[in-house]
Amino acid sequence: MLTVRDLCVDFQTASGSVRALDHINFTVAAGEMLGIVGESGCGKSVLARAIMRLLRSPPATITAGELRLGDIDLVDQDEARMRELRGRVVSMVFQEPMTALNPKFSVGNQISEIFTTHFSMSRADAMRRSVDMLRMVGIPDPETRVHSYPFQMSGGMRQRVVIAMALAGEPQLVLADEPTTALDVTIQAQILDLIRDLNTRLGTSMILITHDLGVVAETVSKVIVMYAGQIVEMSTTRALFENPLHPYTLGLHRSIPDMAGTATRDQGPLPEIPGSVPSLDRLPHGCYFQGRCPHRMKICEERQPPFTEVTPGHSARCWLHA
Repeated sequence: MLTVRDLCVDFQTASGSVRALDHINFTVAAGEMLGIVGESGCGKSVLARAIMRLLRSPPATITAGELRLGDIDLVDQDEARMRELRGRVVSMVFQEPMTALNPKFSVGNQISEIFTTHFSMSRADAMRRSVDMLRMVGIPDPETRVHSYPFQMSGGMRQRVVIAMALAGEPQLVLADEPTTALDVTIQAQILDLIRDLNTRLGTSMILITHDLGVVAETVSKVIVMYAGQIVEMSTTRALFENPLHPYTLGLHRSIPDMAGTATRDQGPLPEIPGSVPSLDRLPHGCYFQGRCPHRMKICEERQPPFTEVTPGHSARCWLHA
Protein backbone atom coordinates (compact mmCIF):
# COMPACT_ATOMS: atom_id res chain seq x y z
CA MET A 1 0.00 0.00 0.00
CA LEU A 2 2.63 2.56 1.09
CA THR A 3 6.38 2.31 0.54
CA VAL A 4 8.71 4.88 2.08
CA ARG A 5 12.26 4.43 0.82
CA ASP A 6 15.33 6.43 1.95
CA LEU A 7 13.20 9.50 2.69
CA CYS A 8 15.15 12.59 3.77
CA VAL A 9 13.62 15.95 4.70
CA ASP A 10 15.75 19.04 5.35
CA PHE A 11 14.76 22.41 6.82
CA GLN A 12 16.56 25.64 6.01
CA THR A 13 17.25 27.61 9.20
CA ALA A 14 19.25 30.69 10.13
CA SER A 15 22.15 28.41 11.09
CA GLY A 16 22.01 26.36 7.88
CA SER A 17 20.36 23.19 6.65
CA VAL A 18 18.96 20.83 9.30
CA ARG A 19 17.97 17.23 8.58
CA ALA A 20 14.61 16.43 10.20
CA LEU A 21 14.12 12.99 8.61
CA ASP A 22 17.18 10.86 7.98
CA HIS A 23 16.79 7.98 5.46
CA ILE A 24 13.42 6.67 6.61
CA ASN A 25 12.40 3.22 5.31
CA PHE A 26 9.19 1.28 5.99
CA THR A 27 6.11 -0.16 4.34
CA VAL A 28 2.42 -0.32 5.23
CA ALA A 29 0.40 -3.24 3.87
CA ALA A 30 -3.22 -3.06 2.77
CA GLY A 31 -5.47 -3.01 5.84
CA GLU A 32 -2.51 -2.76 8.24
CA MET A 33 -2.32 -0.49 11.28
CA LEU A 34 1.18 0.88 11.87
CA GLY A 35 2.17 2.84 14.96
CA ILE A 36 4.90 5.50 15.02
CA VAL A 37 6.06 6.42 18.52
CA GLY A 38 8.66 8.78 19.98
CA GLU A 39 9.21 11.95 21.99
CA SER A 40 8.15 15.38 20.77
CA GLY A 41 10.58 16.61 18.14
CA CYS A 42 11.62 13.18 16.88
CA GLY A 43 10.07 13.71 13.42
CA LYS A 44 6.74 11.90 13.67
CA SER A 45 4.54 14.77 12.49
CA VAL A 46 7.09 15.86 9.87
CA LEU A 47 6.90 12.34 8.43
CA ALA A 48 3.09 12.46 8.31
CA ARG A 49 3.08 15.86 6.62
CA ALA A 50 5.74 14.71 4.17
CA ILE A 51 3.52 11.79 3.14
CA MET A 52 0.59 14.20 2.72
CA ARG A 53 2.91 16.68 0.94
CA LEU A 54 1.82 19.37 3.41
CA LEU A 55 5.30 20.59 4.33
CA ARG A 56 5.75 24.24 3.41
CA SER A 57 8.64 24.77 1.01
CA PRO A 58 10.66 26.73 1.91
CA PRO A 59 11.79 26.01 4.59
CA ALA A 60 11.15 22.25 4.20
CA THR A 61 12.41 20.19 1.27
CA ILE A 62 12.23 16.48 0.48
CA THR A 63 15.87 16.07 -0.55
CA ALA A 64 15.93 12.33 -1.24
CA GLY A 65 13.86 9.19 -1.33
CA GLU A 66 10.49 7.90 -2.49
CA LEU A 67 6.94 8.06 -1.17
CA ARG A 68 5.03 5.49 -3.20
CA LEU A 69 1.34 4.90 -2.55
CA GLY A 70 0.42 1.95 -4.74
CA ASP A 71 1.73 2.94 -8.17
CA ILE A 72 1.72 6.69 -7.38
CA ASP A 73 5.01 8.38 -6.45
CA LEU A 74 3.78 11.20 -4.20
CA VAL A 75 7.09 13.09 -4.37
CA ASP A 76 6.70 13.67 -8.12
CA GLN A 77 3.14 15.05 -7.99
CA ASP A 78 2.47 18.76 -8.38
CA GLU A 79 0.17 20.62 -5.98
CA ALA A 80 -2.87 20.40 -8.28
CA ARG A 81 -2.54 16.62 -8.44
CA MET A 82 -2.00 16.38 -4.67
CA ARG A 83 -5.26 18.24 -4.09
CA GLU A 84 -6.98 15.49 -6.08
CA LEU A 85 -5.25 12.78 -4.05
CA ARG A 86 -5.73 14.27 -0.57
CA GLY A 87 -8.97 13.03 0.89
CA ARG A 88 -9.58 10.59 -1.96
CA VAL A 89 -6.45 8.41 -1.82
CA VAL A 90 -4.69 9.51 1.36
CA SER A 91 -6.12 11.58 4.22
CA MET A 92 -5.14 12.77 7.66
CA VAL A 93 -6.67 13.11 11.13
CA PHE A 94 -5.00 16.09 12.79
CA GLN A 95 -4.21 16.16 16.49
CA GLU A 96 -6.26 19.25 17.45
CA PRO A 97 -9.83 18.99 16.15
CA MET A 98 -10.71 22.60 17.00
CA THR A 99 -8.07 23.94 14.62
CA ALA A 100 -8.71 21.23 12.02
CA LEU A 101 -12.35 22.32 11.67
CA ASN A 102 -13.43 25.69 10.27
CA PRO A 103 -15.45 27.50 12.98
CA LYS A 104 -17.47 29.47 10.37
CA PHE A 105 -19.14 26.44 8.76
CA SER A 106 -21.33 23.66 10.08
CA VAL A 107 -19.74 20.22 10.29
CA GLY A 108 -22.17 19.02 7.62
CA ASN A 109 -20.94 21.63 5.18
CA GLN A 110 -17.32 20.68 5.87
CA ILE A 111 -17.92 16.96 5.32
CA SER A 112 -20.12 17.67 2.27
CA GLU A 113 -17.26 19.45 0.54
CA ILE A 114 -15.44 16.11 0.21
CA PHE A 115 -18.38 14.55 -1.61
CA THR A 116 -18.99 17.51 -3.91
CA THR A 117 -15.28 17.81 -4.73
CA HIS A 118 -14.27 14.17 -5.21
CA PHE A 119 -17.58 12.55 -6.22
CA SER A 120 -19.35 15.47 -7.97
CA MET A 121 -22.44 14.99 -5.79
CA SER A 122 -25.22 17.53 -5.49
CA ARG A 123 -25.36 19.49 -2.24
CA ALA A 124 -28.45 17.58 -1.11
CA ASP A 125 -26.88 14.16 -1.76
CA ALA A 126 -23.63 15.27 -0.16
CA MET A 127 -25.48 16.35 2.99
CA ARG A 128 -27.26 12.99 3.18
CA ARG A 129 -23.90 11.21 2.90
CA SER A 130 -22.54 13.51 5.62
CA VAL A 131 -25.32 12.33 7.94
CA ASP A 132 -24.31 8.73 7.14
CA MET A 133 -20.67 9.49 7.97
CA LEU A 134 -21.60 11.05 11.32
CA ARG A 135 -23.69 7.99 12.09
CA MET A 136 -20.80 5.69 11.16
CA VAL A 137 -18.43 7.35 13.64
CA GLY A 138 -20.96 7.20 16.45
CA ILE A 139 -22.30 10.78 16.60
CA PRO A 140 -25.74 10.66 18.29
CA ASP A 141 -28.69 12.21 16.43
CA PRO A 142 -26.64 12.81 13.25
CA GLU A 143 -29.59 14.38 11.38
CA THR A 144 -29.49 17.27 13.86
CA ARG A 145 -25.76 17.35 14.55
CA VAL A 146 -24.94 17.72 10.86
CA HIS A 147 -26.10 21.34 11.17
CA SER A 148 -24.01 22.03 14.31
CA TYR A 149 -20.93 24.24 14.36
CA PRO A 150 -17.67 22.96 15.88
CA PHE A 151 -17.99 25.16 19.00
CA GLN A 152 -21.34 23.49 19.76
CA MET A 153 -19.70 20.05 20.06
CA SER A 154 -17.50 18.46 22.72
CA GLY A 155 -13.86 17.63 22.05
CA GLY A 156 -14.65 13.96 21.55
CA MET A 157 -17.45 14.71 19.10
CA ARG A 158 -15.23 17.13 17.15
CA GLN A 159 -12.57 14.44 16.87
CA ARG A 160 -15.18 12.01 15.54
CA VAL A 161 -16.15 14.62 12.94
CA VAL A 162 -12.49 14.94 11.88
CA ILE A 163 -12.31 11.14 11.54
CA ALA A 164 -15.52 11.16 9.50
CA MET A 165 -14.00 13.78 7.18
CA ALA A 166 -10.83 11.70 6.80
CA LEU A 167 -12.85 8.61 5.82
CA ALA A 168 -15.50 10.30 3.66
CA GLY A 169 -13.43 10.06 0.47
CA GLU A 170 -12.86 6.31 1.01
CA PRO A 171 -9.06 6.73 1.01
CA GLN A 172 -6.63 3.84 0.83
CA LEU A 173 -4.51 5.26 3.67
CA VAL A 174 -5.36 7.39 6.73
CA LEU A 175 -2.73 9.08 8.90
CA ALA A 176 -3.83 9.87 12.45
CA ASP A 177 -1.46 12.36 14.11
CA GLU A 178 -1.89 12.20 17.90
CA PRO A 179 -5.69 11.85 17.52
CA THR A 180 -6.31 11.57 21.29
CA THR A 181 -3.86 14.17 22.66
CA ALA A 182 -6.39 16.86 23.62
CA LEU A 183 -9.00 14.46 25.03
CA ASP A 184 -9.61 13.09 28.50
CA VAL A 185 -8.85 9.44 29.21
CA THR A 186 -12.40 8.14 28.78
CA ILE A 187 -12.87 9.87 25.43
CA GLN A 188 -9.39 8.72 24.34
CA ALA A 189 -10.47 5.11 24.83
CA GLN A 190 -13.65 5.69 22.81
CA ILE A 191 -11.71 7.26 19.91
CA LEU A 192 -9.17 4.41 19.88
CA ASP A 193 -12.01 1.86 19.88
CA LEU A 194 -13.56 3.74 16.97
CA ILE A 195 -10.29 3.76 14.98
CA ARG A 196 -9.78 0.02 15.53
CA ASP A 197 -13.39 -0.73 14.58
CA LEU A 198 -13.22 1.35 11.39
CA ASN A 199 -9.94 -0.28 10.40
CA THR A 200 -11.51 -3.73 10.84
CA ARG A 201 -14.78 -2.89 9.06
CA LEU A 202 -13.43 -0.80 6.20
CA GLY A 203 -10.01 -2.41 5.71
CA THR A 204 -8.38 1.01 5.40
CA SER A 205 -4.63 1.13 6.03
CA MET A 206 -3.78 3.42 8.94
CA ILE A 207 -0.71 5.06 10.45
CA LEU A 208 -1.21 6.05 14.10
CA ILE A 209 1.29 8.63 15.37
CA THR A 210 1.62 8.95 19.13
CA HIS A 211 4.03 9.46 22.02
CA ASP A 212 2.03 7.06 24.19
CA LEU A 213 3.18 3.42 24.28
CA GLY A 214 -0.13 2.47 25.90
CA VAL A 215 -1.98 3.65 22.80
CA VAL A 216 0.40 1.62 20.63
CA ALA A 217 -0.10 -1.53 22.72
CA GLU A 218 -3.87 -1.42 22.36
CA THR A 219 -4.24 -0.42 18.74
CA VAL A 220 -1.59 -1.34 16.14
CA SER A 221 0.04 -4.50 14.82
CA LYS A 222 3.45 -3.06 13.88
CA VAL A 223 5.48 -0.29 15.54
CA ILE A 224 8.20 2.13 14.47
CA VAL A 225 10.20 3.91 17.21
CA MET A 226 11.75 7.22 16.12
CA TYR A 227 14.51 9.29 17.70
CA ALA A 228 16.11 12.50 16.36
CA GLY A 229 14.74 12.00 12.87
CA GLN A 230 15.76 8.34 12.55
CA ILE A 231 13.99 5.02 12.93
CA VAL A 232 15.78 3.28 15.82
CA GLU A 233 13.56 0.19 16.14
CA MET A 234 10.84 -1.53 14.13
CA SER A 235 8.93 -4.72 14.92
CA THR A 236 5.56 -6.23 15.63
CA THR A 237 3.82 -4.77 18.67
CA ARG A 238 4.15 -8.01 20.61
CA ALA A 239 7.90 -8.25 19.95
CA LEU A 240 8.43 -4.60 20.90
CA PHE A 241 6.84 -5.12 24.32
CA GLU A 242 8.24 -8.58 25.01
CA ASN A 243 11.81 -7.88 23.87
CA PRO A 244 12.70 -4.22 23.24
CA LEU A 245 16.13 -4.07 21.58
CA HIS A 246 17.10 -0.40 21.51
CA PRO A 247 18.09 1.30 24.81
CA TYR A 248 15.74 4.17 23.96
CA THR A 249 12.77 1.81 23.57
CA LEU A 250 13.73 0.13 26.82
CA GLY A 251 13.80 3.53 28.51
CA LEU A 252 10.31 4.30 27.21
CA HIS A 253 9.11 0.96 28.60
CA ARG A 254 10.58 1.59 32.04
CA SER A 255 9.02 5.05 32.25
CA ILE A 256 5.49 3.60 32.05
CA PRO A 257 3.87 3.59 35.54
CA ASP A 258 3.24 0.15 37.02
CA MET A 259 -0.44 0.47 37.86
CA ALA A 260 -0.36 -2.72 39.92
CA GLY A 261 2.27 -1.27 42.24
CA THR A 262 1.25 2.36 42.52
CA ALA A 263 -0.22 1.86 45.97
CA THR A 264 2.96 0.31 47.45
CA ARG A 265 5.27 2.56 49.47
CA ASP A 266 8.51 0.94 48.27
CA GLN A 267 7.98 1.49 44.56
CA GLY A 268 10.25 4.53 44.46
CA PRO A 269 10.42 7.26 41.82
CA LEU A 270 9.44 6.52 38.23
CA PRO A 271 12.53 5.70 36.11
CA GLU A 272 13.34 8.33 33.51
CA ILE A 273 15.57 8.68 30.47
CA PRO A 274 18.28 11.20 31.49
CA GLY A 275 18.92 14.29 29.42
CA SER A 276 16.88 15.43 26.43
CA VAL A 277 16.67 14.91 22.69
CA PRO A 278 19.64 16.65 21.02
CA SER A 279 18.94 19.66 18.84
CA LEU A 280 18.86 18.70 15.17
CA ASP A 281 21.44 21.38 14.33
CA ARG A 282 23.84 20.04 16.98
CA LEU A 283 23.59 16.28 16.62
CA PRO A 284 26.49 14.30 18.10
CA HIS A 285 28.93 12.39 15.93
CA GLY A 286 28.10 8.69 15.91
CA CYS A 287 24.91 7.41 17.56
CA TYR A 288 22.41 10.19 18.27
CA PHE A 289 21.29 8.51 21.52
CA GLN A 290 24.80 8.13 22.99
CA GLY A 291 24.51 11.06 25.41
CA ARG A 292 21.53 9.45 27.18
CA CYS A 293 22.43 5.77 26.79
CA PRO A 294 23.48 3.64 29.79
CA HIS A 295 25.20 1.15 27.43
CA ARG A 296 27.38 3.67 25.57
CA MET A 297 30.59 2.24 24.10
CA LYS A 298 33.52 3.89 22.35
CA ILE A 299 32.23 2.90 18.91
CA CYS A 300 28.96 4.73 19.65
CA GLU A 301 30.89 8.02 19.67
CA GLU A 302 32.77 7.21 16.46
CA ARG A 303 30.26 5.77 13.98
CA GLN A 304 26.56 5.68 13.22
CA PRO A 305 25.12 2.24 14.02
CA PRO A 306 23.49 0.47 11.05
CA PHE A 307 19.82 -0.45 11.08
CA THR A 308 20.12 -4.21 11.63
CA GLU A 309 17.54 -7.02 11.49
CA VAL A 310 18.28 -8.81 14.77
CA THR A 311 15.50 -11.40 14.50
CA PRO A 312 13.06 -11.92 11.60
CA GLY A 313 10.87 -8.82 11.42
CA HIS A 314 12.60 -7.08 14.35
CA SER A 315 15.28 -4.47 13.57
CA ALA A 316 17.19 -1.93 15.64
CA ARG A 317 19.77 0.82 15.11
CA CYS A 318 22.24 0.00 17.89
CA TRP A 319 25.82 -1.28 18.15
CA LEU A 320 24.67 -3.77 20.80
CA HIS A 321 23.02 -5.74 18.00
CA ALA A 322 24.95 -4.74 14.86
